[in-house]
Amino acid sequence: MYAKVIVDISHTQVDRVFEYLIPQELHIEPGMRVSVPFGKSKMMEGIVIGLAQTPEFQPEKIKPILSTLEDFCALTQEQIDLACFIKDKYNTTLASALRFMIPSQLRGAKVGAKTQNMVSLIVSGEELREAKRALYKQNGEVKFPKQLEVLNKLKMEGQQPASELNASAVKSLVRKGLVATEKEEVLRTPFKHAVELIEDYTLTDTQQEILDTIRTSGEKSFLLHGATGSGKTEIYIRVIRDALEKGKTALMLVPEISLTPQTYKFLKQRFAEKVAVFHSGLSAGERYDEWMKVKRGQARIVLGARSAVFAPLENLGVVIIDEEHETSYKADNYPKYTAHEIAKKRCDMNDAILILGSATPQIETYYRACQGEMHILKMPQRLFDLALPSVEIVDLRRELSDGNRTAISGSLYEALNDTLAQGKQAMLFLNRRGYSTFVMCRSCGYVVKCDSCDVTMTYHKSQDMLKCHYCGRTKTPESMCPKCGKPHLKYFGVGTQQIEEQLREMFPQARLLRMDMDTTGTKDAHLKIFEQFAAHKADILIGTQMITKGLDFERVTLSAILAADTMLNIPDYRSAERTFSHITQIAGRAGRKEAGKVILQTYNPDHYAVQYASKHDYDGFYRYEIKMREMAMLPPFSTYVQIQFSGEKNEQVVAAVKEFIRQLKTVILPHKHGIISIRAAEAAIRRIRNMERYNILIHLKNGEEDLIHSIYQVFNRFHYQNVLAGIDINPVNMA
Repeated sequence: MYAKVIVDISHTQVDRVFEYLIPQELHIEPGMRVSVPFGKSKMMEGIVIGLAQTPEFQPEKIKPILSTLEDFCALTQEQIDLACFIKDKYNTTLASALRFMIPSQLRGAKVGAKTQNMVSLIVSGEELREAKRALYKQNGEVKFPKQLEVLNKLKMEGQQPASELNASAVKSLVRKGLVATEKEEVLRTPFKHAVELIEDYTLTDTQQEILDTIRTSGEKSFLLHGATGSGKTEIYIRVIRDALEKGKTALMLVPEISLTPQTYKFLKQRFAEKVAVFHSGLSAGERYDEWMKVKRGQARIVLGARSAVFAPLENLGVVIIDEEHETSYKADNYPKYTAHEIAKKRCDMNDAILILGSATPQIETYYRACQGEMHILKMPQRLFDLALPSVEIVDLRRELSDGNRTAISGSLYEALNDTLAQGKQAMLFLNRRGYSTFVMCRSCGYVVKCDSCDVTMTYHKSQDMLKCHYCGRTKTPESMCPKCGKPHLKYFGVGTQQIEEQLREMFPQARLLRMDMDTTGTKDAHLKIFEQFAAHKADILIGTQMITKGLDFERVTLSAILAADTMLNIPDYRSAERTFSHITQIAGRAGRKEAGKVILQTYNPDHYAVQYASKHDYDGFYRYEIKMREMAMLPPFSTYVQIQFSGEKNEQVVAAVKEFIRQLKTVILPHKHGIISIRAAEAAIRRIRNMERYNILIHLKNGEEDLIHSIYQVFNRFHYQNVLAGIDINPVNMA
């Protein structure tokens, strides 16, 4: 018998199946990880993707598998098929695609099961009583008190971890044949808080109607378009329960780690121990244990961020993507897969239900739904007949002319004062962390930039440090300009740290929390901030975009967007869509249990995204935006292909771009009528981590799959010394 193996090397030159002989003493199945000889005396890890009775190559030249790395199949056949889909869909190697399916630390045996020594009594009755008597002196004093303490504890409480007992006493008792030790696996649990089970809520008429539609329509793909606070989560829970009752499994994706604790609590309240958590914030050990829980069938529900879409669930019944509009569902690194597409493929493989949920669906998603690709389910009203919060637009130009130089407008100050006086809470959103966004010399115009990236450094006052938010490099602030030598360095711009400082001066009695990348870098930091705010141990939560998504705090009656223009002015055709979405989402944090209010600060109060968001009018915004995109031939009416080049030397990267365009011309000429434009330029941020970056952006009419395939072929053949290249379809970041 022979095994077809993909060796764990992500390189196009070895992106093929290798055959190995299966020794008689080994039991091999597809999906197992194996150790194999590769090349000159190398030993490599590989994954078996198939078996064959006869080899395709000369038998005498085929080497044997050395060993199996586990005694179980790390991958299911579905995951192997999914990896093949990813290879073709995202133009990557099969080894790269297979790596998505297993914990990264499992490769190279960097992580495994955690064990601890457990101590048990192996004697009882008269034998135990005799053993305890032997621990006393003739005068009745205890001769070996620690040993007696261990025996009594084991008798009263049963098996105990060795770490909780006196080591010397345990060793003596083992030698006497009174106790025994054995290794036992210990699960590393991400969230250790106990959660009480609760009964289901009574559904509203709208919720029941939507649930009945999902259950009886025969459709498999749904877009759940529900206002913030409309009760989408309860629909998710009922659909998950339906899947479990049919013997199936369920997968629920959320866009941010910060959302995981709250959603995990909701699921645990209904499904007890059946939930596993997958996200990048877990330790390597926790990730392995959660993965193993699913492999063993101990968890039939998986909750997590983007990478959880690869969880080893079998017999999948439903996949739910909450806040489906979020860009974090697309991978940051190559291959740049989209969780939506992977989820759809898995649902097709399992005849499972796919539900995309959002108050502000992506324009492309809503367009596809309107074209009949998904069944649209609408929940326009909040629960408990609560009205959506009123929105007050504040023109920051007028604030400036009135002499207000702070980031807190007069209207927001008054609203915060009222909120605090009523004992309620507020959430303030600003998508800029740090204290000041850049430092400039007022004498010569010098701006402090990162030495490794073509970006300004941000001042963080709490650490008195300048930081690059792209590579992490830090620098101590200077008092003199390094260019002209004059003491005229000034800090410009406002970040979350400065907002926190301004609020402390304005409202010294208020308890403040800040939630951004600087305050959530440590383990479980999201959970701690969430619990503090939920317990009303803080009055105001200041944060970046991580506070805009799905968080539910019943005492929050005020939310504010401090600078809507930071999103409007992004050089991307989706800037209006993202502005509308962020405003709607942060507005949705207010008034979940009683009337709420939103303060929207902007220098562009008449912009259509601002106006439609202030009225909570998604349908109006969609109609306006889709018309604009159709006129401009923008997605979903066209497709972008972006090829990014990077290298340490600028001249080499530029030469690589020119050579790629030269090779590209040979394949695009027959398809020139399908091309809208081709543009090569330096990236918006030309240098990151000492790598020079340039892009080729190809704008195509829809339906040009053959041309995209030809571009892939050119890309796969293209190699330029010391230059890296990556390819992406409809990139999240157009710059």
